[in-house]
Amino acid sequence: MDSVLTLTIHYYSCLNSNAFVILYHNQKWVTISLGGFSMIRVGIDLGCDHIRLVSHEEGLVFDEPSMVAFDKKGHVLAIGNEARDMKELMNDDIRIVSPLLTNNIDFDALHALIDQLCYDYHVFRMLKKTILLFSYPTNLSNELCEELKKHLLEFGASRVYFDQEIWIAAIGAKLDLFLPVASCVMNIGSSNCDIALFASGTMQKKDECKISGIHVNMQIKNWLSLQYGLDVTEDMIEMIKCGIGQTIKQESPKTMIIQGINRANGQLCSLELNENQLVDVLYPLCQQWAHWIMSFIDSLSNEQKEDVYMRGIVACGGTMLLKGLEKNLKAMLPCPIYVTDDPLNTVSQGLEILLSKME
Repeated sequence: MDSVLTLTIHYYSCLNSNAFVILYHNQKWVTISLGGFSMIRVGIDLGCDHIRLVSHEEGLVFDEPSMVAFDKKGHVLAIGNEARDMKELMNDDIRIVSPLLTNNIDFDALHALIDQLCYDYHVFRMLKKTILLFSYPTNLSNELCEELKKHLLEFGASRVYFDQEIWIAAIGAKLDLFLPVASCVMNIGSSNCDIALFASGTMQKKDECKISGIHVNMQIKNWLSLQYGLDVTEDMIEMIKCGIGQTIKQESPKTMIIQGINRANGQLCSLELNENQLVDVLYPLCQQWAHWIMSFIDSLSNEQKEDVYMRGIVACGGTMLLKGLEKNLKAMLPCPIYVTDDPLNTVSQGLEILLSKME
């Protein structure tokens, strides 16, 4: 295997079957030839919540939870949805791990997860070189990223291009990052929330928010516990969020019957909820995000502020699907908010775009 490159990828081209990549690294432009050999090109979007695998031939082929199930001998039993479904079976013989659930990477689990994923989808094949394009959450420290790069070397790739999720999201949003005017991108995922400003081919400024999509689920769970003394499963919370999770009062609110365990007697019970009840629970999150975004804008230069006020913020990430969030942010902020066509998969689309150029 050749090497792992931690670079910001800026331009891709293909001339006479000799692909090359232009990157900006250590304050200078670098051109890397990929040669004329037969290649397998794969992108991996590794998030704390979900892992997605993108093939240059088939597009998005895997989009499941970042989970791996082990038996007591350390053998992989399942990954993704199958591992999540085994959580109820957890005992001394079964261990379920989310490798990036916190800032402390479980490298054994991460290695097993990606190794099994690459095996299932035939990422590495005889007599072919594999180019791996890898995106990682910006909340990971440099030290953790260095450790992660060392593990990627073990997967058998010829080359690995490694960059922050927010960069790939900007490419997936189809922005021209080489314009001299600033482009602002925000990605609110399940476990990460980032905003960045791009201009002239560089990331000029970025920031992270401690409040991410997982806090929507936490707010719902805590509210049900405090208000009704009800314990509900993660799957039920997800159903509530997607079904009646709302941040704007509705004239005819939708309703949903939920089930949970009454802590007072330990019995299973049912409860009817409506959208408007969730507004008081979730609207404060909109306010917190708006305050964070405004703080980021205030930290910019006057010229950068003018660009953002004029051109707006491009938003992506699955949390942007929360009902009313986009409308609330537009009302709270002094700039336009544009949500990508498929906010949940904008990063994956960025990987697809980059892989398609490496021909």
